[in-house]
Formats: sequence, C-alpha cells, structure tokens
Amino acid sequence: MTPGTDRLAAALADRYTIERELGQGGMATVYLAQDLKHDRKVALKVLRPELAAVLGADRFVVEIKTTAGLQHPHILPLFDSGTADGFLYYVMPYIEGETLRAKLDRERQLGIEEAVKLACAVADALDYAHRHGVIHRDIKPENILLHDGRPMVADFGIALAVSAAAGGRMTETGLSLGTPHYMSPEQATAEKDLTARSDVYSLASVLYEMLAGNPPHTGASAQQIIMKIVTEEAAPVTTVRKSVPPQVAAAVAKALEKLPADRFGTAREFALALEGRGEVPLPLARVTSRPARGAAAGTRAWQMATAGLLVVAIVAVGFALRERASARSAAEAVPVIRAHFDLPPGARVADALVGSTLAVSPAGDVIAFTSITVNGLRMYLRRVHELEAREIADGNLAGRNLTFSPDGKWLAFSEGNVLRKVAVDGGAAVTLGSTGGAVPYGLSWSATDTIYIGSFSGLHAVPASGGTPLPLSAPDSLSVRAGQRWPLLLPGRGAILYARGSSSSAPGELSVVELGTGRITDYSLQVSMPLGILDDQLVYVAASGELMTVRIDVGSGRPLTDPVVLEEGVLFDPTAGAKAAISRSGTLVLMRGRAQLQPVLVSRVGVAAPLLDEPRTYATPRYSPDGRRVALTVISAASTDVWIYDVGRNTFSRLTTKGSNVRPEWTPDGMHVVFVSDRGDRPAVWIESADGSDTARLLYQPAQEPFEAVVSPDGRTLVFRTAPGFEYSRDILAVPYLGVDTGPSGVTPLVTSPNSETMPRFSPDGKWLAYQSNESGRFEIYVRPFPAAGGRVQVSPNGGSEPIWGRDGRSLYFRGPLGEVVHVAVSTGDTFTIGARTTVLTGEYLQDSSHPNWDIAPDGRFLMLKRAGEEAQVVVVHGWGRELRAQVGRRR
Repeated sequence: MTPGTDRLAAALADRYTIERELGQGGMATVYLAQDLKHDRKVALKVLRPELAAVLGADRFVVEIKTTAGLQHPHILPLFDSGTADGFLYYVMPYIEGETLRAKLDRERQLGIEEAVKLACAVADALDYAHRHGVIHRDIKPENILLHDGRPMVADFGIALAVSAAAGGRMTETGLSLGTPHYMSPEQATAEKDLTARSDVYSLASVLYEMLAGNPPHTGASAQQIIMKIVTEEAAPVTTVRKSVPPQVAAAVAKALEKLPADRFGTAREFALALEGRGEVPLPLARVTSRPARGAAAGTRAWQMATAGLLVVAIVAVGFALRERASARSAAEAVPVIRAHFDLPPGARVADALVGSTLAVSPAGDVIAFTSITVNGLRMYLRRVHELEAREIADGNLAGRNLTFSPDGKWLAFSEGNVLRKVAVDGGAAVTLGSTGGAVPYGLSWSATDTIYIGSFSGLHAVPASGGTPLPLSAPDSLSVRAGQRWPLLLPGRGAILYARGSSSSAPGELSVVELGTGRITDYSLQVSMPLGILDDQLVYVAASGELMTVRIDVGSGRPLTDPVVLEEGVLFDPTAGAKAAISRSGTLVLMRGRAQLQPVLVSRVGVAAPLLDEPRTYATPRYSPDGRRVALTVISAASTDVWIYDVGRNTFSRLTTKGSNVRPEWTPDGMHVVFVSDRGDRPAVWIESADGSDTARLLYQPAQEPFEAVVSPDGRTLVFRTAPGFEYSRDILAVPYLGVDTGPSGVTPLVTSPNSETMPRFSPDGKWLAYQSNESGRFEIYVRPFPAAGGRVQVSPNGGSEPIWGRDGRSLYFRGPLGEVVHVAVSTGDTFTIGARTTVLTGEYLQDSSHPNWDIAPDGRFLMLKRAGEEAQVVVVHGWGRELRAQVGRRR
C-alpha cells in the first residue's frame, strides 16, 4: 500500500480491513474492504484529498445521510459514511460484475432490446429517487453496475451531498460534478437548482451511446463537448443506427431537448415512451433528420451559452483545462527563440543511455541533462536565466529517464533498477525504491505524486515519497508482453498514454491504459516515443527521428486527425529512445544528429591511420586474442549491435541481430564473443560464435542487471559488473565459467562497496584484476589479486580510468584525467609491483565512463576512436508551443 493508504487503513482498522484499490474516479478512490462488524465485502469510497480539503466534514456526513434511506432493487444502497483522520468516506455493497462502461468498451453497441431494458430499469430507479427528493446528478455508464445482467445505480445523491457540503467552494478543488458527455444543458451551464429532467437527459445520453456507440455529443475537450451540449442539436439516433424503432428514437430525441420543459416530466414517462406506451408527438417519431429549431429556441440556446461561458470555464477546470489554459497563456507570451544549448567544458549529452537524458521543467525555466565528461557520467541543471549549468548532488549520478515533478521542484531519474529523486534547489539524491525489476523505459510524475515507470515488463507505480513498485497490469497479460514504454499522463484524467511494442527494433504504437480500471485501448498510430500534450495535440517522435503531432481526444487519447511533421532530425534510436523533451509551457529541447566517430590506429608519435573508413557511431572496440579481428559496438537509428572487422580480409560484418547488444569481449580461444543484450525479458550476458556459425545463446542472467562481463584467461571464470541496484550497485562479481556448453552458477563478490567499482580487466596470466573505483572521491585505477583475496594496489596517482593490460603482461595502460594514455611498467606473478609511469599518447580521442573505449593492437599501436563527420547539437526552442499552435491553426 501507499503511505496514504496505510494511514487510511490505520484510521479505519476497527471497522474495515482494506484489501486493495479497485479504481479511481473523478471524486473518489474506491477500495475493496472487509466490513468487520457484518463480515462482508464492501466498496469503500474515499473522497479525493483536494475535495475533502474544502468540504465541511460534518456537513458532508449530514448531506449524504439523505440518500441512505433509498431502498430500490436497482439502487446500490449506502451502508455507511463518516470521517476518519481527515478522510471523508462512504461505503456501499461490493458488487461482483462489471460496469456498463466496461461492457460498452468491449461491445460498443448493445442490442436494442437489451439497451431499452437497461434504460427502463435505470429510469425506474431514478423515478423512485426523484419522488423521494433525490437527484442523482451524475448518471453515466461508470455509475451503472451490472450484476447478473441487472443494473444497479451507484453513488446516488453523492454529487448533491458533495455540492451542498462544499457550500459553493467547488472551484477550489479543480473538480467538477458531472461528466461532460452526459451533462444536461442546465447542468453544463451550472444552474444550481436541477430537477428530475436533468437526470432524464443524462439517462437519454447513456441510452444513445448504448444504441449508437457514442454519446450524442463528442469533442476533443471538455469545453467543446459542453458547448455542443448547450448549442447543438443531437443527431437522431436513427442516422447512426437505422434499426432503432421509431418510438425509441422519438423518446430519446424528446429526452435530449435543450429546454427542460420540452423533455419528459418524469423518468417514468421516459420509460413508458421507450416501451411504446407513452405519448410522443408524431413529428418526432417521423423525422429522419432533425429540422432546425425556431428562432426563439435558438436564441434561448445561445443566451444559455453566453450566460454560461464563465461557468463553462469553471466546469472545465475539473478536467485540467485551467492548467493547460494557463500554460498556453504563458507560452503565447514568450517569443519563439531558437538557440544552441551550451554545455560545460568537455561535456556532451549522453546519447546512448536508455531513456531520456534531457528534461524540461513544467514552467520551461530549468533544463536537466545527463552528460558524459572526462570524469564519467554526470547530471546537470541549467536555469535558463543563468549562464552556466551546475552539477547535481554528489557528482556521481548517472541518471537516465529524467522527469520533473509537476511543481518543478524535484527531478526523478533511474540508475539501473533504482528510482531516485533530487531537489532542484540542491541537496543529496533520495532513493525511492526499485523500478520493478526490469530496465526502465521512461518515467512520468503525476499530480497525485505517483511516479509511473515504463518497461518491457509492464507499467509500475511508485509513490514519489518512496515505496514498493506496484504493477498496473497482470504480469502475464498480453499488454505487458507487448511492452509498455515511455509513459505519458493524459491531462486531467486517470490514464496513461504509452508506446507499445514487443521489441526495441520495431516501431511502437499508441496505447492508453486507464489507471482506475486497468482497461487498455490500442490504436494503430505509430508512436515511437510520446513527449507531451499541448492543448489537444500529442507531440511525439517517430522512428525516423521526425517530431510529429496529432490531434487527440484528451479524454481518451484517441487520435482524431492524420499526424503532421513538425521537425526533422531528432536523435532517436529504438533502445535509448528520443533525446528530446517538451515542457507543459511549450519549451522544446532536442538533440540533432549523433556524433560520428572513426576507429583509428595511432602510433606513439601520434601518427593515425584509419582502421575503418566510414564514420559511424562506434563504441568499445576489442581485439581478438590473435589480433586478427576486432569486435565493436555500432549504434544507429535502427539498432545497436556487435560487428566484427576482419583485419586480413578487410571485411566488416554484423554479428548480432536481435535486441540491443553492447560491450563485446572475446573468449580466450577467440572462437566466441561475449556481450550484454536486452533481447530476453531483462538484460543478461550472451555468447555467440564470432564467425556467425550458430545463434546467440544465453550465457548468464544474474538477479541484478549485468553491465559488462569478461572471461578469465583460463576460461574458468566469468567476471561481471552490475548496474546500479540495491544489493550490489556498480560492484564486481564472479561466477564459475566452464566453457560455452556449461552455464555458470554460484556468485562470488570480488570488489563491493558503496562506491563505484567498474571496468574489470584480467592480466594476461589471469592472476591479477585491474579495475577503476571512485572510493577516493575520483576514479583511480587499482589492481587486486585473483582469485585469492588480498589488498589492492593503487596504480594511477591523479585520476585514471579505462584500464587495458599490455599483451606482454609487463605493462598496464589507463586513460588519464585529460584523456591521455598513460603507460605503467608492472610485474605480475606471485606479487604485483609498479614502476615508472609515462604518458605515451595525447590527443582528443573519445573516452567512456562505463567500459574501456579503446584497445592495443598486436603491433603496439593504440586503437582509438576520434570524432569524424557529423557532430551532435543540442537545441532549445523557447516559445515552441506558440509555433506549434500557429502551424496547427494554419492546417485547420
């Protein structure tokens, strides 16, 4: 449970035992609970905190009691209500079955006889309540429960009780009573004294949807729907479904009249008309399309609309339009300014880490990014009014999947399978918990202070205050197996939009999951990575690197138009995602292009010759034991794979073909390549024949994500380094390795501490293990005996990284603090000693903070990566939301 749920459970412990959350609605969160006194299951509904904060608790309890006396076969009774530790709650029976909404989502349209029967039963319940002075005010499919096919109307009078208890302060809550699609015109214009005719209109809207598949009025926003309800006639239901009987169509049309006086006086009259037993004016029964209404009625409708404009704005606040309108006003006040984003000296935005390494605060005034520097991965914050970026927290954060809190005061991020946050104003990073056991693909921070985590193992939720990750879908569901990445919260609705796809190599498609019900709706629109929603425009990145927009129904996430290209050249790859972000206020930041590199062989006097002519994004080159081949990681927009370059034949061929495959290392016999891949359900160590004669096989999948792995020279041990985690965070571990036909088992910790120990490298005789650690506050190179325990020896004096042993066993090389290559004379055997240190190569060659990004050729030259061809650019566009609206407006 969440901390809030724990507090609620404690407050009600003497009366109810809370078992689990069932869902969330506009006003309340619903829990399944056990009534201890009566030994029965109940639905415990707790009003949302922002609503409870403005209600008079005593008044609410008094008002809700007026509904407790309703006893009807089609009304869900009220068992209990009250306050506990600040919570306002009410209790109803727990009904096993489904809501009418769930049935409509599954079937869309119901049989005419079934739909009319359900509507008449609900009308009977309404008529009973109306005669007892209770107006429901929120009739909708979600509030009609189906128990063995029999409808039960829930939440009777709750809306009235809330409204009365609020005493006119509902606008402070940001919520609205009623649901736009089913509101009567008088409810939409906030008339206080609603009559039974308002419920009749709402029920007719529900019946219309049961028959036609959609409510009578739809739109892209709550405002649009409300304006249509007030000003536009509903199309006759027979225009959508010709088989609807005339008396049913006529009854629905009369019940949907704009003026309450033109509708049925009671719900019973409506039910009789549906059954053909009432009187409906003949012209309504004969029409196939509705004629224009008289001038007086039209004038009245527009008068209602005009008088209600301010009220409509208040109602729309409940659906997050206030927030979006405020953001829009702020965006339109800012001129469109495009600028290159200056980075700290020696830094570049990390472009190959999984998840976004760029984020913009909701107000657009702070930009966060993860950078690769000569000192490793670092996280920075840059305020737009400041000239320089500042490093975050302790300087040892390698965050990815960056996302700001809704108020812009916190930045959440993942490190390995750990979820953390750090205050924008400074301070140490705070660990929130696990990300759910899988590699996180995107984070989204909700207004209810919940952080949602995307992955190939489904969506998980973690309280922003910390806690256990809870899956939003069953682990074996099709939706989870299809992948749920890059979550984005729909504004003003308990739903998440995300990209689905079973592999990182295939383009994603749009899906939406409702948080309360878990209901998932899939769409065919290809969306590789959603970025944000401005007004009713979903902004996303396509697999080709194009920044796209499509108009959506912000209530459901359903695409309404064809997508439009806005920008081109956004850096995107299937594994790492897009390097772009957009703020709620309309500030855009993005990377264009990826730095192109070239592998070169450099002599000690600095003469360089290309190993490969074509510039690409290469990483972690590694010579085979015989020096005849080189394994490299090649990163592109389509894939991240291991390639093999045959030196003698001058051929370059792709080895891996599935998933993302990185950091290749050779087995001692040179026959196989070991690498880390995400092709399974989570990252693991895989092995494949270097000549491609067999398919890749899973070699070892530890409980915690492996980041890099090497095989000992005698072929008996696999040493791997973990990603950030809880038990072993950036630590070096070992397992037995008995050859490619026998998997390892039994983990032995080698170098573990609260610090980062990375890049394990075996000496040629296998007796010594070099690695880098930041235990001193900066990365240094250390050597320790293997496999026996023993003290470690520090090799680098003033900072060092990326250790590589010389082939003769008498040399150890590392990269110095400025990227230079330093040679250290060493002796190995029963003891380890170091001699003189000499800088043997300088120059601007690429470094890496996670795995050695260079190697030594058999002839003693250095295989380095240098920049060649394109360079990546980081661009910031202030006021981009204004530009988006202008482009969309022209197309409309």
